[in-house]
Amino acid sequence: MKLQVLEAGSCVHPEHIVLQNRSLTPLRFPALYAVIEHANHGLCLFDTGYSSHFVDATRPFPERLYAWITPVNISPEQTAVRQLARLGYSASDVRHVFISHFHADHISALSDFPVARFRYLPAAYAAVRTLGRFQALRRGVLPALIPRDFEARAEPFGDTRPVQLPLECAPFDTGVDVFGDGSCFAVELPGHARGQLGLFVRHQDDRLFFLVADACWTRAGYEQRVRPHRVTGLLFDDTRQYHATLDRLASLHQRATGVVIVPSHCQKTFEQLQKHLDASLRCP
Repeated sequence: MKLQVLEAGSCVHPEHIVLQNRSLTPLRFPALYAVIEHANHGLCLFDTGYSSHFVDATRPFPERLYAWITPVNISPEQTAVRQLARLGYSASDVRHVFISHFHADHISALSDFPVARFRYLPAAYAAVRTLGRFQALRRGVLPALIPRDFEARAEPFGDTRPVQLPLECAPFDTGVDVFGDGSCFAVELPGHARGQLGLFVRHQDDRLFFLVADACWTRAGYEQRVRPHRVTGLLFDDTRQYHATLDRLASLHQRATGVVIVPSHCQKTFEQLQKHLDASLRCP
């Protein structure tokens, strides 16, 4: 397994909204996604970040409110499909896209990968598939971003029996062995969105990375147990479960087992990964 974490666009929010009692200074939040190269199962993505499809999807009303409330910056060169091309991959090389959840900043580029199979927890799609436009908007979902052939290419983690996770993952104890070889485990991270998915990914040098999506937005969340502002909780699927998941991440961090926690919107984490990942961790 090889792993690379990349950025596909960004948005802006006041720091106080994401980290309660911090400043009102606007902060830039990158939309991160991961490129995973498996020796036997080929190229996979964990989420996709933003894309030009987001711009198109937020032109009509009421969807334009999304772009107004959450200012987004995405250029064609920043999109996942363009970045993969610079790494030597075509869009059809992507075999699987793991969808953490269906918020727009995580699925905007699904349509750019025409042969990929979509992997997710059933509860995540069930929570959004029948929403009306206003209901979807309130939950951060843009139905236009879900490909028309989504269900034909869907491979949800439905009937797969959970297995025991390695001890270094504690307090996360069970998950789905995605490829059956212990290289990647899918776990549920409830609270932020129904059926949110996280991935433990074992790199070829035996380092373990934990892609946690929006279980926390920044490393300060799990390092200092800083909660988001209460108004943000109005958008959560379950605030109590969100706090419980955040506490589990904090416990994992405090155990200092070497697991690298990767939130999907943490600028500091992204900069650290770009600075310290050696050449062997980068896709060819």
